[in-house]
Amino acid sequence: MSTLKITTAILIAGSVFSTPAIAQERKTLFQVLFPKAHERKVQRERARLEALKPQLPRELPRVKQTRNYVYKVAAFTPIAIKAKEIEFAAVLPSDGVEIDEENQSLVSAPEASVMTKDLEANKELVLRAEKHLAAAIADFYSENQEYHWVTETGEWNAKARSVMKVLEDADTYGLRAADYAVNQVSPVSDSEADLSSARLTNEIAFSIAVARYAMDAEFGTINPNRLSGYHAFPAHDSKASAILEKVFTSGALPAITLKSFHPQHVKFTALKSELQNLMGAEDEKIDLPAKVLIKPGMQHPELPNFVNAIKKRGSEELLADHAELFAAYTNGDKYTPSIVALVKDYQKEAGLGADGIIGKNTSAKLAGIGSADKIDRVKLAMERLRWLPNEFGERHVFINQPEFRARYIEGGNEALSMRVVVGKKSNQTNFFYDEIDHVVYNPYWGVPKSIVVNKFLPKSIANPGYLDQSGYEVTTFGGKRLSSSSINWTEVGANPNFAVRQPPGPKNALGELKIMFPNKHAIYMHDTPAKNLFKKDYRAYSHGCVRLHDPHAMAAAVLGKSKGQVKAAISTGRNQTEKLREKVPVYVSYFTAWPQKDGSVKYFGDIYDRDKHLLKAMDATEKVRAANTAS
Repeated sequence: MSTLKITTAILIAGSVFSTPAIAQERKTLFQVLFPKAHERKVQRERARLEALKPQLPRELPRVKQTRNYVYKVAAFTPIAIKAKEIEFAAVLPSDGVEIDEENQSLVSAPEASVMTKDLEANKELVLRAEKHLAAAIADFYSENQEYHWVTETGEWNAKARSVMKVLEDADTYGLRAADYAVNQVSPVSDSEADLSSARLTNEIAFSIAVARYAMDAEFGTINPNRLSGYHAFPAHDSKASAILEKVFTSGALPAITLKSFHPQHVKFTALKSELQNLMGAEDEKIDLPAKVLIKPGMQHPELPNFVNAIKKRGSEELLADHAELFAAYTNGDKYTPSIVALVKDYQKEAGLGADGIIGKNTSAKLAGIGSADKIDRVKLAMERLRWLPNEFGERHVFINQPEFRARYIEGGNEALSMRVVVGKKSNQTNFFYDEIDHVVYNPYWGVPKSIVVNKFLPKSIANPGYLDQSGYEVTTFGGKRLSSSSINWTEVGANPNFAVRQPPGPKNALGELKIMFPNKHAIYMHDTPAKNLFKKDYRAYSHGCVRLHDPHAMAAAVLGKSKGQVKAAISTGRNQTEKLREKVPVYVSYFTAWPQKDGSVKYFGDIYDRDKHLLKAMDATEKVRAANTAS
């Protein structure tokens, strides 16, 4: 090799070594100095893999993604209440028992309650309720055999009538009044047997409606964990007994107690007001094509409809700024510069990318949402809010996936708000809540098993050195480094016995920091080198974690520090962890209708089709309840 060639090779090698360790295809010195020999080595490796083909599995393993479930409505079961037995030995004179002092014998037995007698006379009730409600009602009446809702003739008493008004008003709280309807049963005849049956049926049927309403108001009509693997919330069925007990023993009127089960959150109040306004509102949806593409300079027959839609949707300021255009416009179909300027200003005002192109996003925004659709979204938002704690915490982070936005709330005020990127439809971000407890600076990215198996495995079978060359580190679970070339990738299954991580650096997928709230979904907030995605209106591109537009600000907020202090920790270049002095609740939520800080409600796209799935579950629940409603 000539001196010139050697010098050139050394210079090239130097440039190779100076490139970041995580470069996509890092060349070795051997490749640079002996390119032909390296090519022969690659060809031999390909031939070896070709020879192994018969031994390769016909289908590569895959890690299954979380999915939606076919919703199973809570099972109904008969209510079984036994008549209370009187234990005479335990009864004292104060209980109305007369005792013969001389002979120490009972002169008269205690009188059983009217309800106990009715239970004796009606051995089998024909009423049914959801399994957890049936158990709660049976438990309560087995110990408290007194009538609460009916008179001696089986009619509703004053207490029941006041509660009935609450049940009938359920629609205003986003519930369905039909789910709590109770038809009063009248005795077939004047016989004591018929009266006893009617009295008992009405009492228990009313308690079913009350218990169901209380549980729905507190926790929602749907068990979210039955919707999909993307939902993770505490189970509440076991709380039915305590809820029913509270209705009867709180000391307040049952009607007042029932209303108190609804979320007391300010956001719920705003949604309730929005629902009331929508009930009688005129449908303001504008008929515009969903699929459209109008670029500056084009001619399009729909252009006049878009100009008129902006005239209807635009703010007073926007209309004033373009008053001259509106006065002169004669419904022409040429997309002129003055109309482009109007569209751009509207796009800015509507929070869209102001590119002047009329596409599906601009069309959807101008068309608006019909009243019926808005009502559905508000009701679903009220349902989902019931899945969350009534108190979010004095300090908390609230992420709304369909809105692509994260907020930091302190003292009830929105102290910080920023754009986020969430999971794509095939890797959806879960809906749950947890607590932030630490921040990691210059983080390693522990590559999820699903990516290792579904994405990296096929590439590594073709090229065993792929991960090493791409800047990833392969380790045992104990932390010992491995060469990716040393792994027989043809034998790797859906549960690899090694870990893959990406070291800190400018191209690390997590950027300069991550904000951790350890959870079984392995979801957290983090920085990203892909800053361009924040310019887009639709931002569902991640593998499930939440990418922050301003991670430094969010980290500073939850840590109670300044952005300068956060940047100083990052500037050391060291991978380090900082614990929060006090954990901060975080809500990784999903609302297609959500109140803003001024109280107005905004509507967002159903990016994962969860509204559709939840509506189906609610409809199925309504049908099962209707089929089992007392009449």
